[in-house]
Amino acid sequence: QGRCFLSVCSISGTEPLTQWQRTFDEKQFRKDLQQTKPKWEHRSSSPIDFKSFIQSSLHTDADETAERHSRRTDVLLDSKAPNRLLGEICYQLDRRILSYIFQGHTRLYGFIMANIPNKIIEVSTHPLTGKVDQGYQLHLTQRHAELVERLSQRGYKEALHPPFTEFIVNTYGILTERPSEHSTQEMDYNNPDFLKKVIMTTAPRKLHKDLLVVLTCLCMMAEMDRKPLLFW
Repeated sequence: QGRCFLSVCSISGTEPLTQWQRTFDEKQFRKDLQQTKPKWEHRSSSPIDFKSFIQSSLHTDADETAERHSRRTDVLLDSKAPNRLLGEICYQLDRRILSYIFQGHTRLYGFIMANIPNKIIEVSTHPLTGKVDQGYQLHLTQRHAELVERLSQRGYKEALHPPFTEFIVNTYGILTERPSEHSTQEMDYNNPDFLKKVIMTTAPRKLHKDLLVVLTCLCMMAEMDRKPLLFW
């Protein structure tokens, strides 16, 4: 887990022929993630009223607010960028998890963390005959279970972090512009140490622990798929 924060992910390119399609799919996926508000089943010791808990975490006293503002001025000049980076980190993890489980599907319309089991059934069922490909369904189910197990070793909780990341995305938003290629900003955005600093200097203290878990898991996914931390 500690090793993740010491490495800087390399920047990889995108094949020209697929760039437009990926951009189109990306916009739809972001729209689905931000607009969908699933009902989550309470299956852990985390707070039952999760939304109220997170909202209360966003309220900070004057001293903490002043401290965060004094430290974050050294991180980014754009006043909205640090907040949006929090949402982007969470969005990227959700997207990478879905892309890993549904590896053979380039389009992720309507795919969100809350409906993974239903989507596994849907994509393994023939749209015309209704026949279920049991082998493919088992394959996807195993990929999902194995990935959750690996993530859990880094502190990820399936009953807690999917609604947590969704709420952070809806609260803080996501990046609206990609950094220029080979720019300092692009290198910063793919530097775990930089993103950790953004979390520590921007988010309320109560959110630090789970945001760092999300970042650690994103580092793991970046190592698995050999793509940058923030990948467009």
